[in-house]
Amino acid sequence: MLIFFVIIGIVVLTNLLSFSKVDRLILSQIKENQLTETKYVAKQIESQITQVKDDLVTLTKFPKIESLDANKCKQNIKIVHEKIEGKIESLLRVDKEGNIIECSSPAFSSYIGLNIKNKDYFKIPKETNEPAISGVERQGTNSQIIVSAPLFETTEYTPYPNFKGQFKGLLLSIIDINSLYYSSIHQSFGSEKNFFLLINLNTEETILKSNDIGSYHEIKSKLPEATKNLDAILNIEPFGDAILTSSDISLGAEKWRLIVLTPLKNVNKEVESFKKSHIINLGLIIIVILGVFFLLISSYKSKEEAQSKLEKTNVTLENLGIKVEVEKDKYSQADLSLDAKKVYLVKEDDENHAHELFISCLNKGFAGLGITRNDPRVIKKKYNLQKTSFIWLTNIKVEGVACETNIDNLYELISEFIKKSKKSVVLIDRLDYILNENKFEEAIKKLHAIKDLAQTKDCIIILSANPSLIKESQIKAIEAETVDLYGKHLSKGIELSELELGALNYINEKNINNKLVSYKDITKNFNITKPTTRAKIKNLQKMGLIQVEQKGRFKSLKATSTGRRILSSR
Repeated sequence: MLIFFVIIGIVVLTNLLSFSKVDRLILSQIKENQLTETKYVAKQIESQITQVKDDLVTLTKFPKIESLDANKCKQNIKIVHEKIEGKIESLLRVDKEGNIIECSSPAFSSYIGLNIKNKDYFKIPKETNEPAISGVERQGTNSQIIVSAPLFETTEYTPYPNFKGQFKGLLLSIIDINSLYYSSIHQSFGSEKNFFLLINLNTEETILKSNDIGSYHEIKSKLPEATKNLDAILNIEPFGDAILTSSDISLGAEKWRLIVLTPLKNVNKEVESFKKSHIINLGLIIIVILGVFFLLISSYKSKEEAQSKLEKTNVTLENLGIKVEVEKDKYSQADLSLDAKKVYLVKEDDENHAHELFISCLNKGFAGLGITRNDPRVIKKKYNLQKTSFIWLTNIKVEGVACETNIDNLYELISEFIKKSKKSVVLIDRLDYILNENKFEEAIKKLHAIKDLAQTKDCIIILSANPSLIKESQIKAIEAETVDLYGKHLSKGIELSELELGALNYINEKNINNKLVSYKDITKNFNITKPTTRAKIKNLQKMGLIQVEQKGRFKSLKATSTGRRILSSR
């Protein structure tokens, strides 16, 4: 109890200390998240514009772009640029004198005839043979980014740039500033909670901004040194304290910066919400710790009572001649693998699947205790078991055989066996018979206790029962404490076609008669193609209904216990 209260005190004290710093922690997390988002959006903008540039370069590598009617703006140049999958939405062609002579859409027909020879996005490609990205260009009320790439006279594909061919002009693509907003910025920073600025670092021009924030020149004096990326919480009028993050965008000679500002008053709801959740979590932690404490006290008392009772009773493993031993030889085993610390339920076990699972665990080095309705001597002989102990569920005393039906005595024996074993498996066959011999309330309590004990040891419990002999409410209580191997957990989601069901039944019947079944047998018997056979077998194998065993060059098909259960239920 002292340790318990020390733990409670540490938990409460730790949470109170962290609660006093919660505002700073939350704001730090929000700032970190916002910086990550800012860098992501900046990278999107950079990628979009860079992709347009790369797509233009790809188009200039065509050996020939056909001459078009300059007044129509709709023939082959549109066809050319639509052949490349990328970000290009517009395409214009400029001759070597700087005249725009062709375009890919009538929407740009007003550009025909314009001379751009004095523009940097014409002069730079002409002089350097490299593509260029302009700053913000104004066209009426629209703001645009223009990307250009040089064209060269050539009759064959050449690497880029082409310094040998004669300069023949440019290809241009126009990016509307608003498209950058809707494709990259809007989703992350388009709400009233955030404000953003997209600026040109070379010219300090504001390229794009939120409606409720001034231009870069208006707030520049309130920002830190602009030579480095921003990542701080500052007081910026008229917003007050605000989270400020930024990320740079590199576009060749052009250097841009995305700045995002979030006033702290806009994230107060998040802070308060986190505080409330923190208090609730603290309360839940204390409740859980208290629950665990009382559970431990209760378990300790139960353990003490059980130990005291075990010491007093005369029904012990030693008195009944039951030993904790492991089988040395290997025997037949099931095709399902069971996990330790679990209780498994097998219903309607006409084919002794529970026995197969029990034997399979013995093969893996588990010490076994079988509690069965049938004569244990017959079972041991059938499976050639030498070391495994059994208890016969019968009220008749048989010499040389441990017999018991009382649930309290059975529990004590099972408990002692599990505790003495490094790893163990217990088979309780015909649970319905035990329930008939004892009060259900007492039996289900012992089942709870057995499950709890199995979870503390390397132990597997296998139950088999005939549900038709148990009340529906009782079988549901049992299912709640067990893993139903062949019931609703297995059959759920298994849908078989008529062909698949027929093939499974065919394989099972051949197995019963100890005959090998091959893919060829399925193909011939059901008159289907080889690909269809492979597909159906693969599906049955995937659902765990059959196994494919390699016997030399021959692949033999075998129905699993799961498959047999599916057939018996239909």
